[in-house]
Amino acid sequence: MKTSHISTLLLVSALATGCASSSGWRPIIDPRMDQHPETAQRDMVECKSLADQASDITKEVGMGAAVGAVTGAATGAAVGAVAGSAATGAAGGAILALPAGLWEGYQANENFKLAFKKCMRQRGHTLVN
Repeated sequence: MKTSHISTLLLVSALATGCASSSGWRPIIDPRMDQHPETAQRDMVECKSLADQASDITKEVGMGAAVGAVTGAATGAAVGAVAGSAATGAAGGAILALPAGLWEGYQANENFKLAFKKCMRQRGHTLVN
């Protein structure tokens, strides 16, 4: 597989991660149980910013993809060398960057949601989700 194809696949996987911070996900406040409805909107903005800082999704996807590519290429090259084509094995092994990048993106996405919810709850808001 050519390097340009791998780069394209990595970009597509990063965009397809469905990150909470970029898709506008936010926790739902129960209006009847909320202790501080007057600060809900301000707290949403501040907690989103804090959650973004707590889980840098773009960085995590990139790191996961890079680790997956290096590990996959090395493993693929070793297996390919035994089979007679280290270069083909390395290219095929680099495809492991896709699931590694997606997994790291998923984890960062979940960390974002947890941080957002925790922040809102600590500020006295009752959340439905």
